[in-house]
Amino acid sequence: MLPIEVIPVNLGIVNAYIVKQDGVILIDTGYPKSEDAILRTMQGAGIRPGDLRLILVTHGHGDHAGSAARLREMTGARVAVHKNDAGMLRAGKQGELKATGITGKVFGIFLGGEKKSRYPALEPDILVFETLDLEAFGVRGKAVAMPGHSAGSISVILENGDAFTGDLIFPSIPLGKPCLPFWADDPAEVYASVRKLLAYQPKIMYPGHGGPFSADAVRQMTG
Repeated sequence: MLPIEVIPVNLGIVNAYIVKQDGVILIDTGYPKSEDAILRTMQGAGIRPGDLRLILVTHGHGDHAGSAARLREMTGARVAVHKNDAGMLRAGKQGELKATGITGKVFGIFLGGEKKSRYPALEPDILVFETLDLEAFGVRGKAVAMPGHSAGSISVILENGDAFTGDLIFPSIPLGKPCLPFWADDPAEVYASVRKLLAYQPKIMYPGHGGPFSADAVRQMTG
């Protein structure tokens, strides 16, 4: 197989990632109407819309799943999400954000409202249970269940040591160091999932917001 190439897509407060090896996958899609920015980034990297094989949604919140339906229409790629967050995609609604501290409570006023919570609904093509092997889509790696931020959160771990963590880890304010997510359905599960992630010995972690983070920095977060 070819070497793995990671192409970040900065969509304002949220990140998406294009991963290219023998095939191309997209990890997260940003808010609704992010599709043009993602496709422009693909074009700049010499990737045609039809080259995209898989759209992998790390969890069902609107800033990560918002453009999945439109991108599927434009590329023909299949959409994968964990079975426990599939209901959010089917409804096109992320549900309640449960703050883990004061930062989440403050930002939740702006990001947890009805307008930010909704996005175009879709029926996922692939449901992830515990893991999903990505080699069938031309990338050596796998998606792994990492619940806590949401019940169906997943991370992607590649054979080269790159990991894509969705909202399992957030950047602290103002320092930008890795910390507990500002919102989590189950904070204890977040820490268990971070330890599970570190057991894979990743080198670089690409989060949904901020980053990237080193494995050492994330280890310090867990104490």
